[in-house]
Amino acid sequence: MIESVPMLKAFEKKIVPYLDGALSKEEHAEFEAFVRTHPEFNAKVKARQEEVELLTEKIPASVLSPASREGLENEMRTSIFNLLREEPESLFDGLRIRWEEFRNRN
Repeated sequence: MIESVPMLKAFEKKIVPYLDGALSKEEHAEFEAFVRTHPEFNAKVKARQEEVELLTEKIPASVLSPASREGLENEMRTSIFNLLREEPESLFDGLRIRWEEFRNRN
């Protein structure tokens, strides 16, 4: 069973960066350890991976130039990020969310 909702949300936000290979070595190792010890979360990661693979298959990569493909991939990442973005419930919550977004960008 997952220990806490904030911890779960923090790891949920890292699913796409994990699948993209954008996590640092430390974050990658921490994420994989969490996935190994939480089977229900592992199912979420696999479902998201299948979604990303399905979207990737639908992109006509052979028709797009490398610059266009990169732009489209960036737009997809931004769209997914916006879908997963947590809405603040208070001023403090808004600051916490912005801080986490800033930390996860680097």
